[in-house]
Amino acid sequence: MKLIHALLVAGLIAVQSFSPAVAHHSASMYDTSHTVSLKGTVKVFNWVNPHVTVEIVADATDQRPSAVWVLEASSPGVMTRSGWTKRSFQPGDKVVVEVAPLRSGEPGGGFKKATLADGTVLTWDFGGTLGAK
Repeated sequence: MKLIHALLVAGLIAVQSFSPAVAHHSASMYDTSHTVSLKGTVKVFNWVNPHVTVEIVADATDQRPSAVWVLEASSPGVMTRSGWTKRSFQPGDKVVVEVAPLRSGEPGGGFKKATLADGTVLTWDFGGTLGAK
């Protein structure tokens, strides 16, 4: 009986150790009540887990100097289901993007929408409004 109990406990521990970790990703670092529009050029597109990122060299405006903004979206799997591919952005692409800016004021934010030069619109919104149009 002790052997069966020990094997059962060991089995449960083994099963638990192989189950996927549950993570909660917060958007609290972004001011989701505010949208910033940037015009610029794609520097890097990172199609990686846990989050896809797009680095944009934002053009200077009267309000801010030119800067590299790192924009975060969801995972490649989620972005694929919303119409994105690993080729959605290419370095050098001219874009207009809308972002939920970082609360810290640093150049970066949560990706909301991009309009490419050919008119393609890619979206990702924290409320779940996804897709390519």
